[in-house]
Amino acid sequence: MTKDDLVALHRLHDDVDTAVSSTAGPWVPEPVDRAIARYERREPDPANVGFAVESLSEGDLLGSCLVWGIDTLNRNGHLGITLLPEARGRGYAPDVLRVLCDYAFRIRGLHRLGLETLATNTAMIASAEKVGFRREGTLRDHAWVAGSFVDEALFGLLAADFS
Repeated sequence: MTKDDLVALHRLHDDVDTAVSSTAGPWVPEPVDRAIARYERREPDPANVGFAVESLSEGDLLGSCLVWGIDTLNRNGHLGITLLPEARGRGYAPDVLRVLCDYAFRIRGLHRLGLETLATNTAMIASAEKVGFRREGTLRDHAWVAGSFVDEALFGLLAADFS
């Protein structure tokens, strides 16, 4: 992730509907210059590693993704992705998840990955299942999204089950 990527991806933050359904905290307005200042002050955090998502063929910026909450003792972590509106529904999500899994399992030596998504996010659920994630449960009314509670679907994948 570069500063230029951050500027281009800031419109994901400005899209309130996307932001409230993809982040755990409450949405608050933030000008791009404040996001850049926070980015420039950041310290490397090996427990939370973010990446820009680009298409291999054209090099277009498609979104962002991360491996977060990496627990080195228990060798587990979580995945998250957010794609720009024009990149959604084009089959990128399973590829992004596979790259993140490869990084987490092969490079970081993790044993297990979790993926949490709104139960209404059928595209992410299908992508997770396509990569081999298994549904492990549902947190009922767990997320407050745009004025109502929504269930959250929990998925897991073990390194031994990833190919």
